[in-house]
Amino acid sequence: MSTRSNIAIEDPKTKEVKVIYVHSDGYPYGVGKCLVDNYNNRQLAAKLFEHGDASYLGDTLDECSFYGRDWKREKDPAKTYRDEFMYMLDMRGDVFIEYIYLFKDNRWHVSTGKYVKTKDGYDSGSSYFTKFEPVIMNKEYIKYKDKHEKHAEVKMIGQIGKLLSGAGFGDDNVEIQGGKAKKSN
Repeated sequence: MSTRSNIAIEDPKTKEVKVIYVHSDGYPYGVGKCLVDNYNNRQLAAKLFEHGDASYLGDTLDECSFYGRDWKREKDPAKTYRDEFMYMLDMRGDVFIEYIYLFKDNRWHVSTGKYVKTKDGYDSGSSYFTKFEPVIMNKEYIKYKDKHEKHAEVKMIGQIGKLLSGAGFGDDNVEIQGGKAKKSN
């Protein structure tokens, strides 16, 4: 129910790539805009990878929701790959990640996941990622960057969590993005 993305950063000397997962608002005018507006230099970008995987990104590190830090889950540290090629090779066939963001050459780039459905045969289709382009050149970013509501998916999922908390699921608490909703009596 969310637009999943990965964010990555390339070490300019070794070319190693560190990667974390971001669950919500992964489209270019969501996560992409947040990265461009708030983490658009190497020092700021690198700080995002200190806390591991995230539910969503915020304008500051304190406003981000990291699973290990904020959800009391075991930390999923950033994965490290030898280089961009090895990372993208590992991403082959991943239909759950819709966008990949990579900080290299002092700016954020985006690769979009695409799916091609086959007309016949046993294969249900094939997926691939486009070549990286600067986020600010991406058509979706350009079209929607000034019209997007910040954290739209996070807010929507929070509303669903509130609905579920009152839906008669026994004594269970419902975990939602950014916190917990206690069952209402």
